[in-house]
Amino acid sequence: MNYRIANKSDCSVLTQLRMQMRKERDADFCEETLYENTFDFFTRTLEAGSHIAFLCEDHGTVIATAGLSLFEMPPTTKLPNGKVAKLMNMYVIPTYRSQGIAKHMLTFVLNYAREHSYHKIMLNSSPMGEPLYQDFGFQLIPNEYEFYIKQENVKTLFQGSKHPVSR
Repeated sequence: MNYRIANKSDCSVLTQLRMQMRKERDADFCEETLYENTFDFFTRTLEAGSHIAFLCEDHGTVIATAGLSLFEMPPTTKLPNGKVAKLMNMYVIPTYRSQGIAKHMLTFVLNYAREHSYHKIMLNSSPMGEPLYQDFGFQLIPNEYEFYIKQENVKTLFQGSKHPVSR
């Protein structure tokens, strides 16, 4: 197995692997909607250096991937440099699962993060990935929230608000 960092010429295979992953995980998956946007994401972010993608190849065939989206937060006591990475797109094609590939991929990715001073790694996990992340020492953080901004819910939220929004 060969583990390597992806480059711009890998955008097609990265997009294909992400489409396979989404099909497995998302009942409402619609490839027609996501393919072009995903390809554009990889093209832009790999070139800009804001996303690092990783590949595992078996005799020249890509069989697994992972990615780190990189950003900075204001420094804290625990994170004095403020550098954070979000692990995403961790995926091994079904015929290669349960062979330790995800474990080796995660080791490769975490070594990259450490070498580039990204000391905080965040992620969302599928149920299948939870044991791997727990074995590596990832901790579930209960006080995180997310919110998807849609035009209709923003209007509803701020109608009659005690805190006027100025534009």
